[in-house]
Amino acid sequence: MTDAAREQEQERAIRQMTEAFNTGNTRLVDELVEDTGELEKTPLPGASRDKLGLKLKIRHLRSAFPDGRFTIEEMQTEGDTVTFRWRMEGTHRGHFLEKAPTNKKVTFTGQDVVKFRDGKMIEHTSLDNKGGLLDPRALQ
Repeated sequence: MTDAAREQEQERAIRQMTEAFNTGNTRLVDELVEDTGELEKTPLPGASRDKLGLKLKIRHLRSAFPDGRFTIEEMQTEGDTVTFRWRMEGTHRGHFLEKAPTNKKVTFTGQDVVKFRDGKMIEHTSLDNKGGLLDPRALQ
């Protein structure tokens, strides 16, 4: 596989993972992620760093923001590393990190880095406090 083809496959995997967040389809995690036990470098508070932790994060976000929609605004790939900016818009209808639902429309933006090995995601880092989701004032 050429470098360009490998980078296209990695970007496709990022788009598929975005769909997992948009639909709650955690089976995609099994297809796209190699479980190194240390996948999540910046997990949600109390979550594990492995594939199970990623699946639980997806479920937690879908529960808190059932109409939440993640979009990728920009993506750049270099070798086995993909960096991308995302936006999430939704209504806070369920508990999120011990915060009661506000029923308010919210928008969060963030930037993440994902590393790949042999076509599978092996490491994920959020560069910005989960796009503001962890800010105590974010859901007031």
